Amino acid sequence: MNTIKNPAIPGHKKIKNIFIGMLVIGSIWGLLDAITVVYISPLFQCRNLCLCPVTVIIFGFPLMTLAMVSYRKPLMLIGIGVIAALFKLLDFAFVPLPVINGHVIYQPVVNPALAAITASVVFTVFAGILMKNLEKNINVRILTGLFAGFLSTVAFVYAGFYITKTPPLIVDSPFHLLFPLHGPVNAFLGATLLPISYLITTRLQPKIILLQTKRLSLYYLSSVIIIAISLLACTFILIR
Repeated sequence: MNTIKNPAIPGHKKIKNIFIGMLVIGSIWGLLDAITVVYISPLFQCRNLCLCPVTVIIFGFPLMTLAMVSYRKPLMLIGIGVIAALFKLLDFAFVPLPVINGHVIYQPVVNPALAAITASVVFTVFAGILMKNLEKNINVRILTGLFAGFLSTVAFVYAGFYITKTPPLIVDSPFHLLFPLHGPVNAFLGATLLPISYLITTRLQPKIILLQTKRLSLYYLSSVIIIAISLLACTFILIR
């Protein structure tokens, strides 16, 4: 199924729409992550599970697929990941970090932000290379989701261990976080969520284009409302 192209949007409006889309989609991702960290993650800590690599696939892949199909600008996906990461960094202002043996532990804040950025970079690479193939072939979407899901996890794990020096506290080595759980699970989630999200977005695309071309006032107003609600709700969740 091919995406619907819209040549009627002037260049300056297209750039503005892309920027607004980054803010809106990144804000939604950031809010969903905050909800997960505060209300869902504690349920899994007792089972020694790190949800960062999983949540970026569950939330990030569908939202980045929406952006990819709607705007056809792969580089904006990195911006979306950065905005989602900035929402997570709000924790520095509102949530006291744990201290273990006299050392401040930055993992609860840094790792979710790092996971969003690494996933968006990996997704951007695949989207940039395979954009036309993704439009034509569902098998390409499935394989792209599979490899992007797995490689996003690899990128996060190795960045956490060797770049930011914030390895997940529940494991001793990168390999232990990849297998037997996170790597295969994220590959499966990516292979499932990317094609489903693609199908849903292509069905919604005519309405998105109509909103961006014929109902600009509504588009801008709804975007501002979504961003504001996401920011306020995220702040409220974190300070409780």
